Amino acid sequence: MTDKFSITLNADLCKNLDNHRIKKPLTLVPSMAYDHTKCPFANTPEKRVRDPFAQLLQQLNKTFKFMKYKRRNRTLLWTVMKISFSQIAIMFCLAGIANAIPLSAQELLSRRVSLNVSKAPIHLVLAELEKTADVRFVYSAAVINSKQKVSVNAQNQKLDVVLETVFRKTNIAWDVMGGQIVLKKRTGERDLKNVGLALPEIMFSLVARNVSGTVVDAANNEGLPGVSILIKGLTRGTTTDEKGNFQLSLPDEPTVLTFSFVGYLSQDITVSSQSQISVRLSQDTRSLDEVVVTALGLQRKTKSLGYSVGEIKSDALTKVPQENAVNALTGKIAGVRVINTTPDLNSDPMILIRGYTSLSGNNSPLIVVDGLPTGNDVSVLSDLSADNIESVSVLKGPSAAALYGSRAGNGVLLITTKSGNKGKKGLGISVNSAFTATVPYKYVPIQQQFVTGSNGNFDQTSNLWWGPKMGTSVARFGTNGVATPLEPHPDNVKDFVNTGASFINDVTISNSNEKLSFSLSVSDTRGKGVYPKSNLRKDAIALSATYNFTNRLSVSGNFNYLNSGSDNNRGLSYDNYPYEDLYFTPNWLDINDLKNYWKEPNVQQNVWSNGFNNPWFTVNENINTFSKVRPYGNIKLNWNITDDLSLMTRVGGFNESYITNNRTAKSEKAVPNGGYSYISRSNQEINTDFLLNYKKTLGDFSLDASAGGNLFFQNNALATITGQSFVLPGLYTASNIDRASVNYTSTKNNKRINSLYGMASFGYKEAIFLEVTSRNDWSSTLPVNNRSYFYPSASLSVVVSDLFSLPTAISFLKLRGGWAKVGKDTNPYKLSMTLDKSTWGSNTVYSLPGTTPTSNLLPESIISSELGFDASFFKKRIGLNFTYYEVEDKKQITGVSVSGSTGYTAANVNAGVVQNKGLEISMRLVPVQTKNVIWDATFNFTKERSKLTALPEGVSNYQFWNRNNIYNQTSLGGKVGDLWGPDVKRVTEGQYAGWPLLNSNGAVQQSTTNINLGNVMPKFTLGFQTNLTVKRFTFSASIDWRQGGKYYSESMKRLTRDGRQDSWHKGDGSSTMTGILSNNSFNGDNSKLAAEIKSNPGKYNAMDGLTYVGGRTAELGGFNYGTAVSNGSFFPGVIAGANGEYIENFGETGTKYFRSDLIADPGAGYWSRGVQTWIYDASFIKLREFSVAYKLPESLARHIGSNGMSLSFFVRNLMLWTKAKNNLDPEATMMNNNDQFTPGTSYLFGFDRASFYPFSMTSGVKLNIQF
Repeated sequence: MTDKFSITLNADLCKNLDNHRIKKPLTLVPSMAYDHTKCPFANTPEKRVRDPFAQLLQQLNKTFKFMKYKRRNRTLLWTVMKISFSQIAIMFCLAGIANAIPLSAQELLSRRVSLNVSKAPIHLVLAELEKTADVRFVYSAAVINSKQKVSVNAQNQKLDVVLETVFRKTNIAWDVMGGQIVLKKRTGERDLKNVGLALPEIMFSLVARNVSGTVVDAANNEGLPGVSILIKGLTRGTTTDEKGNFQLSLPDEPTVLTFSFVGYLSQDITVSSQSQISVRLSQDTRSLDEVVVTALGLQRKTKSLGYSVGEIKSDALTKVPQENAVNALTGKIAGVRVINTTPDLNSDPMILIRGYTSLSGNNSPLIVVDGLPTGNDVSVLSDLSADNIESVSVLKGPSAAALYGSRAGNGVLLITTKSGNKGKKGLGISVNSAFTATVPYKYVPIQQQFVTGSNGNFDQTSNLWWGPKMGTSVARFGTNGVATPLEPHPDNVKDFVNTGASFINDVTISNSNEKLSFSLSVSDTRGKGVYPKSNLRKDAIALSATYNFTNRLSVSGNFNYLNSGSDNNRGLSYDNYPYEDLYFTPNWLDINDLKNYWKEPNVQQNVWSNGFNNPWFTVNENINTFSKVRPYGNIKLNWNITDDLSLMTRVGGFNESYITNNRTAKSEKAVPNGGYSYISRSNQEINTDFLLNYKKTLGDFSLDASAGGNLFFQNNALATITGQSFVLPGLYTASNIDRASVNYTSTKNNKRINSLYGMASFGYKEAIFLEVTSRNDWSSTLPVNNRSYFYPSASLSVVVSDLFSLPTAISFLKLRGGWAKVGKDTNPYKLSMTLDKSTWGSNTVYSLPGTTPTSNLLPESIISSELGFDASFFKKRIGLNFTYYEVEDKKQITGVSVSGSTGYTAANVNAGVVQNKGLEISMRLVPVQTKNVIWDATFNFTKERSKLTALPEGVSNYQFWNRNNIYNQTSLGGKVGDLWGPDVKRVTEGQYAGWPLLNSNGAVQQSTTNINLGNVMPKFTLGFQTNLTVKRFTFSASIDWRQGGKYYSESMKRLTRDGRQDSWHKGDGSSTMTGILSNNSFNGDNSKLAAEIKSNPGKYNAMDGLTYVGGRTAELGGFNYGTAVSNGSFFPGVIAGANGEYIENFGETGTKYFRSDLIADPGAGYWSRGVQTWIYDASFIKLREFSVAYKLPESLARHIGSNGMSLSFFVRNLMLWTKAKNNLDPEATMMNNNDQFTPGTSYLFGFDRASFYPFSMTSGVKLNIQF
């Protein structure tokens, strides 16, 4: 019931209120009622007056049937006294009404508050608010349920918004009285502030109407609970229920409603005559008040960080399903480069954060899953289900990762898996199911004009395709000695490959209540690759749970079981390339005729000539399998000792088992008697750590300090059995290998690191933050005197926009900078003498290693610094992040050659220094943001370069690899990734300077001096992502651009050398058919030909590689020379004469010709003399992802009992552009330096060998159902 009241007005008092005329009957909304007991003069008898305001109050009396008072006769003096006293009393009453929320209360409710609590008891939350907002709550024990818990994440929000968040799921209402906030049980309609109303509110709210509606998330159309809805300019409103619905009484006139919710952009909506409205709120995704996971799993305010941290949320990872979660990171974080080693199912991606700095080859980041460090093996992330990942935070450099110690020198990937039910009570079920189909559509072309042989003659045993033209009749393999015309088979590659397919399914069950929350996820991935017989399986179980013993004590745990494998995993190891045998198959053979690949089962394959493999034999008999099991997890105890002090203790670990079986059947071209290898690898780690944390805010100052320690233990074991020559055909076991060829290896190593660390963050006015960290490690792999190493870091963040008044166009501006030093140990047993066991004849022998043990090794030292800023403009429609960094990896432990008289060939020393500098720029734009349409775009730009600034004394360069006269080596002061190789001999001065100096036969000569051929690292990379949401549809795309960098292509050299390739795209018209020019270029006028060559030395002097003039046949531009031979060519250049003069070799009389097929013949060796011919630009642009998602209406979802459903269509690798135009994917141009029987990988960056993978497009559908 609404209390009744009566107010008496004197006409003289109200005569100036004519502007408040009301022209129609008035009805007071019950929620507008004023408590008359608060006015001591409310019972003063009424006075009949004609003043409009008096009439208003009389009308109120009539409408609410206020009590009547008898008239009394008074004397004049009493009347005058009464009037004067009444005037004063009424003035106080009106003042009370007009200032029902006094200025002091308004100021109190406008105070800014930062509060971040999760599932905390409500009385503790109120206590924290009393401290941070300097307010006082008044309530009785009956109002507050001490067992009730709330979660709030508010950063610099008004107190009234925070209170609504705290009480939105309770039955508690609140009033502001005398500077205190009084809590009471809510009755009737829910008001945002259940307090008295200002007089103008009463007047404009007297006639009301009901309006209802729904508030949803613009990104997913899900209802938002607890959204604050205020009548603009007034203090009245409501909040949405759990489904985002609301109902509110409004004045009968156009009214503006303000919708606000923590983490979302506020929105004003004008309501005219509508009775139903729908509102879509957009997430404030670039708000720098948000919280991210940082080192040691600590949640930190983004604006407080003095260093760059990248983060990808679940939506970005799962928008386009991937068999490998690592691929979902590509191009989406500045400073992070994902390298896909192969485009097939079992790709083993690499991740580089801020470039290549380690000479030892280990540049992988540390992988941390739910607080558990799992080492530098990126496959940990590869095996996880993307649907079970909540977020991936990237600590890009030592400044961010210093607290993780020596293994974090290359950065850290912090993976947080999903847990609980996102703060919602009760059971939740999420089902994700995706199907993909991978269709190859772009192939490396093979010429179809000439067949196997040389000098125009057919030879089916030849590697070379310099034989007769197609259509020539010859007897050959498969014709039983009958001569038949040779026919081309241009579809051999297409007929060989498959349409790949995969099924990705994930089911997650979660539940949450007062005591227990948990999440159980089961995922399954099954797929077959484009390469025949290749397949993949991944099974994963993930369980996370938290149990609250009391309000202050809880225990949580995570357990993951990953099981993956393949029945045929074609690798990148040397002489084990999946497509090489296919491209070596003669073009006159139909690949389908070779499917019966046994000539004698298990003994001899059916092949056209020895020295080759039938591709179907390779597919079905040369099998590489692997099986990997990785259980891991941790258990953590959290104790909130006081409101400010907490303690965390945790123990976790993993035990990985990895087994591979590689078999090669008899008659294989490289291993004719067959071969077998069994490799078993076991990795175990145990981490035990604790962290004591103290947080305190005193006025404008805040402190967040932590201290902790870690015990790390690692145990690795490796066992291999390898051998060749099977005793019994078809039995592929270690026991069936010829005993004389069996090799056994078994290694085991242990490692320990003990650590203590601390961190303190000092804040001032929530705008200036200074953070310092320190850590000391004691490593078992270093000498006793050097095994302790200390490293600190410091960073500063200044939120300028919170300190100063900036132009309205600048929404946010933060300046940041950091410095850090990280120590880095080495691998076990570099200090100890070890013996290698082997056999010599029938004897077992032990030998010393080639590298001498070193007793004085020091830890490596990585020093980094960075400066940057974060800014947003125009109400955060534009966001910009900029970082410049420098990293110096000093005292690198590297091997140097020593004198053989020492008994060793090398020694490990601290000598190398690599310096890396780079720029990282991220920009986010929101060009369109309306009720039904939202369009955003993100750009991530990275430019970095590493230089070698120091080496051991007497050493001038460091070599990473060398193959076939190509060297990936860095000279002192040079760039890491430089390629070197020999040029052809050239004239150094005079008229012909720069032209090749040919030998007496007119052939190019190889120089003994190597030249720089380019660098394998890109000049820059740019990732672009965009999303367009139109009502229930969301369109998304991701583009990846790599500019620059070089690679050496053994693939193109072999195809060209052997005559299989039409063109290697060097110069206009340069090909295996016709040179850069030919005898047909000027209708046989050789003088014009020579003039053209001499006038354009930059085009014809072979500066970009091997350049020749001529053709295979006269028809293709070959020159007539010798006797009855019409396939001549020549190298442009000069020949040294007997008297020191130079003789031109440009096509005129006296030019030295050679047989055209020798331009690439391995016997002649011309193809290896100009190695820059096979250096290609690695620039590419890929449209990696495109998707269309549709959010089904809730009404449709409810028919199957679902809370929400979405369906999406997606495409991966939709487009590839390469500057090289050689139909190779530059991203896959690398090779594992180990052979197929050697464990591990040692990639040769920038070296391509048989990377004939067809470019494939993957498309599919995904269904998501929420219950």
